[in-house]
Amino acid sequence: MKINVNIFSCDDAKRPNSRKCQVQMFETMAVLIVFFFLIITGMAVYFQLQKAGFKRELREAHEQASMQLIQKTLYLPELDCSFVSVQKENCFDTHKLSVFSEMLKKENILLDYFTVFGYSEITVQTIYPEKTEKVLYTNKLEEKDWITVQNPVLVYNATANSYAFGVVEVKLYVE
Repeated sequence: MKINVNIFSCDDAKRPNSRKCQVQMFETMAVLIVFFFLIITGMAVYFQLQKAGFKRELREAHEQASMQLIQKTLYLPELDCSFVSVQKENCFDTHKLSVFSEMLKKENILLDYFTVFGYSEITVQTIYPEKTEKVLYTNKLEEKDWITVQNPVLVYNATANSYAFGVVEVKLYVE
């Protein structure tokens, strides 16, 4: 029993250089080239789609981290407006803001809050009745992208017993 395996299926075994064998060999090579071209093109498209999806998921994760950071800032006990152990939501005390921002200018305290705030910049702006801005925390990454999140707050002045409308802005620097 003799098994004859011929990839190019050229029947003319007596004349391997015949025109028919050469055409069949060329057709097979052309099909293989087109097949590999389609596989490479499909892989390139697939990897580009995966890369775009990864970037989108990474961006969503950074946005979620910035929302968590603003929530941490809003509920810091160091800044809250409390009256007889009752806290007002989304309220900062102006005196506590001033003292806290001055405290964070010291290197050792800044390092303690790095675990909470990371690479970010947090500012509190009063908008009404007068415009002021107080930088609460700053630890920047140079030449990096950032995500900015804002949230409205009340700013309480205990000396004047008055409230002002403001915005807390968190810039989270992403690596």
